[in-house]
Amino acid sequence: MDHNQAIRKWSELYKLDVVVPSEGKSVGKVEDFFFQEGSNGIYALCVRTRLHGDLSLPVTGIIAIEKDRVTIRSAQMLARAIPPLGRGQQLLSRKVVGTKDKELGTIKDVLLSIDPPITMRLVGFEMLHGSSSHNFNSEIVSHYNDEDNSIHIYDQSAKSLR
Repeated sequence: MDHNQAIRKWSELYKLDVVVPSEGKSVGKVEDFFFQEGSNGIYALCVRTRLHGDLSLPVTGIIAIEKDRVTIRSAQMLARAIPPLGRGQQLLSRKVVGTKDKELGTIKDVLLSIDPPITMRLVGFEMLHGSSSHNFNSEIVSHYNDEDNSIHIYDQSAKSLR
């Protein structure tokens, strides 16, 4: 999986300032993201604000995701409603499970496609296995298991990650 400007690690986006250029101010910091399991589409970012706590920012309100900030049209794009979707932060440190429930490693980081922001998606994972790390595509995930805090991948793909 190529790492380019259209694909960024979650660790690079976490805590970025969310700014409204026309107002010349930061409205908060990126705290999490909400994704749809199955499609891996990202619906919104969770933005921590000083006055109102955590608010959701639909990806439709994002103008650009730059190296050091997320640019939005206006502060009115932030909503109090938190979508009932999977949260990205909860994917970190999950165990990756393959054939016959064999543990392959743990999630170190999440890879996101961010360009254009309106089609933002979860595209892959960085998995730590011992002292080495491997990247794998999100398309090989069969399901996310919240009960045992794991990510299960298809058997055929698990063989190539060993």
